Amino acid sequence: MTAENPTPAAPPDIDARIRELPVRAEVTEDSLVLEVDLSGTAAQLWEALTDPEQLAHWSPVVPDRALTSTGPALARENPEEDPVSADVLAIAGEHALTHRWGEATLGWMVDEGRLDLQVALADVQQAQYFAAGWHVCLAVLDARLEGLDQERIVGMDALEHGWDALRARYADEFGHPHGPAPGQDA
Repeated sequence: MTAENPTPAAPPDIDARIRELPVRAEVTEDSLVLEVDLSGTAAQLWEALTDPEQLAHWSPVVPDRALTSTGPALARENPEEDPVSADVLAIAGEHALTHRWGEATLGWMVDEGRLDLQVALADVQQAQYFAAGWHVCLAVLDARLEGLDQERIVGMDALEHGWDALRARYADEFGHPHGPAPGQDA
């Protein structure tokens, strides 16, 4: 028997990547905290969080300017939609960013290969929805940081990639009622 050169394994499909991405999640009395280890350096993560062109490849927050200085900004999930506030509230070097996303406030912390996200919530029952949505987006970001040409998955498109199963998992983890997915009857 002769040894053959093994065929390189194909990269996992995005749905498998989404299911397998190890996101640590916690709910406090007024916020959701997500922590994830991703491919890429701190500089690459920072660029992915602040550059509108890169955000347009993985995030629902696509601002009209770089998020590298405090002040007003507007964001659209899709070009045809009305803008929402993405005002940068605080920035610390190239490792901490706080900005609005409509009525939510997002706080990002970047470390080498790690990204932490804190979402201030008016109603912590919404944590399961935010956690599932950001989980999908972070898996796309991870794939892109690995050099894969993965398309952005946001909004209703996430339903086709395991969003509802993630939402149910987070609802159980947080001890919240499940409720229906967006667009589904109760």
